[in-house]
Amino acid sequence: MILEEEEEIQRRYNAEYIAWLQIEAKEIAATLKKLDPNRINEIIKFYEKYIEHPASMHVPLEGGGEETIEQLVGKDRLKKIILLKTKAFIFAPSILAPYAGSLDFGTAMYRRYHLHGLWFSVIALNEAYLKSATKPMLRYLLEHELAQGEIYAELALQQIKILSLEMKGIIHEEARMQAIQRSGISDEEVEQERQLILELSAQHPVVPVHLASASLFRYLEENWEKVKRFGVASQNESEKESEIPLEKLVEWSDFSINAFKIFLRDLKSEITTTGAEYGIEIV
Repeated sequence: MILEEEEEIQRRYNAEYIAWLQIEAKEIAATLKKLDPNRINEIIKFYEKYIEHPASMHVPLEGGGEETIEQLVGKDRLKKIILLKTKAFIFAPSILAPYAGSLDFGTAMYRRYHLHGLWFSVIALNEAYLKSATKPMLRYLLEHELAQGEIYAELALQQIKILSLEMKGIIHEEARMQAIQRSGISDEEVEQERQLILELSAQHPVVPVHLASASLFRYLEENWEKVKRFGVASQNESEKESEIPLEKLVEWSDFSINAFKIFLRDLKSEITTTGAEYGIEIV
């Protein structure tokens, strides 16, 4: 009986998530329409590539980019963290202005995955942001991600797994204040950073957080031999209890990718009257 209830809750969540994505496809299409048609085609091709090969959304952050980040926050703080970059920005329901259609756009994502008996920490950064942000902005961004990681790790120790949108907003704000303090960034540059994200996200591919997270999982799977040295065993009972079976992660990633296919279909139908030039005919 409990299993049936859990499955029903999951089905309801999945349906609500897809319905939300379909609404956001219209909002994002309205932004895309302002771009040059060639740029629209490039972004559509990016999306199609992500669907065909989700892991390709992320690539290693190497060379000068990795060195810059290590200099900004300290190499020791990044031990056992995999650094990746992506051409996509991420979007999610706004935790700062939680009303219908309101989105937050992000340039970085810090995630932990349990895979083959080990925990992996990953920070993925947007490539365009890395090229455009000042060093204080980048330090602020990194400090924010690391602070959020610390807070969520503490909540995991307290076995708090389900968080309301309000609680996520509180965590975001606490991490933001810590990031301001640690980075020493000015209020003026914080606002400039916000404007930069809005400007860049209007010109580049944007994907839902679920798809970006699924891509990271697929990346770890496909690059196991390269990443396994970053793995860490569960350190306590709380971490052991948080371990998710591999089949569940595969199921979740498959759903996230299939949901994005629906998003892309609707996006294509919104950015043109016929849809033909973007790979979908409207009958």
